[in-house]
Amino acid sequence: MPSSMHQSLQRFYASDAGGIEIDIDGYRADAIRDGVIYEIQTGDFTSIREKLHALADVHPVVLVHPISRFKWIAKYASDTGEEMSYRRSPKRWQLCEVFDQLVYATKLLARENISLELLIIARREMWLDDGKGSWRRRGHSIIDHELLAILERHRFERPADLARLLPEGLPGQFTVADLRECGDIRKRLAGKMAYTLREVGAIEQVGMKGRAYLYERTEVPQ
Repeated sequence: MPSSMHQSLQRFYASDAGGIEIDIDGYRADAIRDGVIYEIQTGDFTSIREKLHALADVHPVVLVHPISRFKWIAKYASDTGEEMSYRRSPKRWQLCEVFDQLVYATKLLARENISLELLIIARREMWLDDGKGSWRRRGHSIIDHELLAILERHRFERPADLARLLPEGLPGQFTVADLRECGDIRKRLAGKMAYTLREVGAIEQVGMKGRAYLYERTEVPQ
């Protein structure tokens, strides 16, 4: 069953003029408005690649991916349902976190009929103290996600637009190490970022710097 957050985003994109959970071309669309299909994906992009490719053959599609800048965690007792604690997570996610998924969806991004919209959001995560959840959560199960606010919206219509996600302060030619340093990005994510941007044509490999690949933007930012 979709989370409360997923349902809230469906209603947001459908608004009063559209619809949600619409059957179209053998698939069920999350939301549709003015002929545009909106697919909301909070996790693995690989699971919807086939669906998006098929829908994009006929319809304009927007892949919507929410990223949490702020997250609150509410813990509930399993026997009474009473709220036991409420706190804000210290972690703040960046827009570039999307490359953990985009690295597996480079062909999707190249489709003319597919756009990407990243949402910066605040959300609440509900935990139940039932002893059945991950050891990382000390046995708590995640029972729902609730949307608190949409803080920012970033639309990428063309693959080259994704170069906007490059961190500020990069030199004209840069390495993965430069991405890590300028964007305060972990090593593995910086590598995925460089690979994805190269595969979609937003950056190109122009040489070597020692043993590291050297990249530059394919379009000069305006």
